[in-house]
Amino acid sequence: MNVDDVVQERIAEARRKVEQEKQQREELAANRREGIKARHTTKARRKGIRLGFCASCARPLMRGTYLLCSKGCGGRLCRGHPRCAQQHNPQCPNRDAQFTDSPQETP
Repeated sequence: MNVDDVVQERIAEARRKVEQEKQQREELAANRREGIKARHTTKARRKGIRLGFCASCARPLMRGTYLLCSKGCGGRLCRGHPRCAQQHNPQCPNRDAQFTDSPQETP
């Protein structure tokens, strides 16, 4: 073996080592991302998953903290604030419309 062959072997060995370290870093980063995602989903499950916002006051709603609109429009309303249901009912798209400006029937 001459000096050039030894140098080429060392360069190839250094490249393999760098590639192996890069692969290990990528695996570690993937494991870290999976761990962070798992912790976030566990925390969200423990705290209560956000399911949207109140149709009247726009407060964030968590699991078990809302009522659905009684008129059937699917709007979620705060359970702890009765005024939200009172405010939503007149504005609900499924409310019973009363027309007072309709023409009167003549006998």
